[in-house]
Amino acid sequence: MKYQPRSEEFESLAGVNIIPVIDVSLVLLIILLATSPILNLPGFEVKLPKAVTAESKEKNISVSLSSKGEMAVNEATVNETTLIPALQKELKDKPDFLVIIRADQGVAYGMVEKVMDLAKQAGAQRIAIATQQEQDKVVKTE
Repeated sequence: MKYQPRSEEFESLAGVNIIPVIDVSLVLLIILLATSPILNLPGFEVKLPKAVTAESKEKNISVSLSSKGEMAVNEATVNETTLIPALQKELKDKPDFLVIIRADQGVAYGMVEKVMDLAKQAGAQRIAIATQQEQDKVVKTE
């Protein structure tokens, strides 16, 4: 008599194991959330002046000025002539967004004032100047 295996031993799995897919998706989501605040900063360093400021969580557009004269809108490098079109492009569908000017502490005040005027010409309704928060005196608002 031949050995006949039980049919239970040869049952195939009909479903797909989704647990590894969920694990990989969660890891990618964590990486995305960790790197997203870094993505809208330009490629040059800006040392902000220190001040006691309110921390805001609203959407914004950043204009960065370096002490070497470099300028950027979010991460795109611009100059004085291309600043207005770049800001108009960013403000096209969202005119109520806050335009934050991130000027290095070594930048002349006249240059910051000029960038503020150019931002107003581009259609910015709300403008703020970024500062580095003093760690022991941060005020949180929502």
